[in-house]
Amino acid sequence: MLKGELYDIIKITREEAEVRLLASSCVYAAHFPGYPITPGVAIVKIATELLSELSVRSVDVASARNIKFLLPVIPSEDTCLTFRFGDSGAVSVLLDGNVCTTMSLKLE
Repeated sequence: MLKGELYDIIKITREEAEVRLLASSCVYAAHFPGYPITPGVAIVKIATELLSELSVRSVDVASARNIKFLLPVIPSEDTCLTFRFGDSGAVSVLLDGNVCTTMSLKLE
């Protein structure tokens, strides 16, 4: 679980969640030293954890389609991401109001 290690939830509803990235996370020491960037797999994992929280049960990704990383997510003490949940597993991730990631997840 990345919650508490890489991010904290600020708010969560059925339509969207806002999280604050933890710039001091050990993930950033390895990815990449001197120029930290949030790994794409971590963004997908955060989305899955948020959807699990909304479902009040653990869910896993059965498949992921059309994952697009449009902007790098560079952590700082005030970096917040907004995850918007749409129909049929569509998830958009926004950074400062700009879409940085899109994906379509099928959960099991």
